[in-house]
Amino acid sequence: MACQQYRYDQAVGNSPNDDRAAQGTTPPRHVGTSIDGAPVGSLLLQVLRAHARVGTELLTEAGVTPPHEIVLLYLDGRGPVPQTELVHYLGRDRSTVTATLQAMERAGLVARQPSPDDGRAMIVELTEKGTAVVPRARAAWHELERRTTHSLSPSQQADLLIALRTIRDALNASPHA
Repeated sequence: MACQQYRYDQAVGNSPNDDRAAQGTTPPRHVGTSIDGAPVGSLLLQVLRAHARVGTELLTEAGVTPPHEIVLLYLDGRGPVPQTELVHYLGRDRSTVTATLQAMERAGLVARQPSPDDGRAMIVELTEKGTAVVPRARAAWHELERRTTHSLSPSQQADLLIALRTIRDALNASPHA
């Protein structure tokens, strides 16, 4: 499969007669990598990148470092948890999660203590500072959700959720699906 850059008029579905697209005067907000023969995957990748970019901007404005907000929000809803639970929740390898938690400890957002039941296990909990950051992290995610869905009707939002869940489940079900 060949990679190509989307032309603006192809990306937004403009006809060749659309003067703005033909003249290139409309900003190319939908430019991104396109894989020939894989329009769904290509568009999902573009959406993922745009979502990550806007999310990072919003979180940075809120004083939160991605991916710390995911850990903060998870701990806020559950209280102290074993570090292995975070590894499973985040879907990352143990060393990556450990590095993230160490950075969060240095920032004063979380504390890790040996488990009283198993000295090899670590328990992770929010600090006062981490708890204070949670509302800003949650607000950034709510604003990201608003920006992501504001141009969709409630029906389109519901259909999108169904489609995304179907794709996720199919990809997770089997490597040969």
